[in-house]
Amino acid sequence: MSSPVGPEPSNLICPSCHQNVTTRTEPKASTKTHLIALIMCLTCLFPCACCLYCTECARNTAHFCPSCNAYIGSYER
Repeated sequence: MSSPVGPEPSNLICPSCHQNVTTRTEPKASTKTHLIALIMCLTCLFPCACCLYCTECARNTAHFCPSCNAYIGSYER
């Protein structure tokens, strides 16, 4: 399902419970995050690889409804 969500919480109407909500966001590591971290480790940049999991710059953002906890969509970096 395509949804107009970005890296920050979005105001929208939940497709499940039909309430006007501000989404709850959760950063999620993606396959791309893991591959970049692996490449960094293989090139002796392993201290920097840990930073990928501590910052939101290399992780996707999943959006959920705070009322019914339904998955709304995700923003991929």
